[in-house]
Amino acid sequence: MKSVSLPNGLTISALNEAEVKVLYHEIFVQKSYLKHGIQVADGNCIFDIGANIGLYAIFLAQSFSNLKILAFEPIPDIFSILQDNARNLLADSDIKLFNLGLSDRSRIAQFEFNPSLSFVATMYAQELTDCVQQEASEYDWVKAIALDLQKISLISSISAQLLIKILSIPLLRSLGLAILNKLVLGNFEKASIQQVNCQLKTVSEIIQENNIAAIDVMKIDAEGSEFDILMGIEAADWKKIKQFIVEVHDINDRLQKMLSFFESHGYNTIADREDWEVHKLMNIFTIYAVTREPVL
Repeated sequence: MKSVSLPNGLTISALNEAEVKVLYHEIFVQKSYLKHGIQVADGNCIFDIGANIGLYAIFLAQSFSNLKILAFEPIPDIFSILQDNARNLLADSDIKLFNLGLSDRSRIAQFEFNPSLSFVATMYAQELTDCVQQEASEYDWVKAIALDLQKISLISSISAQLLIKILSIPLLRSLGLAILNKLVLGNFEKASIQQVNCQLKTVSEIIQENNIAAIDVMKIDAEGSEFDILMGIEAADWKKIKQFIVEVHDINDRLQKMLSFFESHGYNTIADREDWEVHKLMNIFTIYAVTREPVL
């Protein structure tokens, strides 16, 4: 576990600094969860599914008052860091932490987890691999990574452009990869992929067990499990949920199927893509869905 200083002056616990910078850029700089009609107000109830180390909850607590936040993180190593951040930065907030994932039914499931890339822990590793653009070259990937690292100031603009130029020349590509490895990969701890068994429940079980009358925002970032989670919402509970923010890995036309699914449940939808070059190669989108009917 590392302590990382954020640009806003807070210090947060994390597995590695690079991941924190990515999440901070998404949540605090891009404000990716307050776009396309998504509204949060004081006193709202928020479900944070795929909470990771808690940056979304911290952002919410800084921006609004008297929120009720339910945060779900199935991976024990990540959950322990989430607990630490909640204890240090969310002590005055009404937040409940759950060391479990959400799905279409209660069960124990195996996740693949790499501590160096904790925010891509998944039950569907092969599916996420199949989701990427197969025609993308090594150069395409390294160029995308360099541009994204520039966005979070992990490397400078000059370094990014130099790397891209070097990598565009086949004879110099090995040199460029060596430079990238030294500049970037050295910031990650060496770690092997782990198989971790985690508890899963359904959204409707959580609603019943915690007497939730209404959910103002349900954010889902679950690395391939997004449709499973939606299947775990019983018919009577859909009318309780006002807004969704869902990251979607678009494989087998999943993006369009999910948009149609939300529309059929009475939501207006917008599909967008966060400002990451790597997301383009990985076919990752975000769906924003806002109910057309008053929440009961």
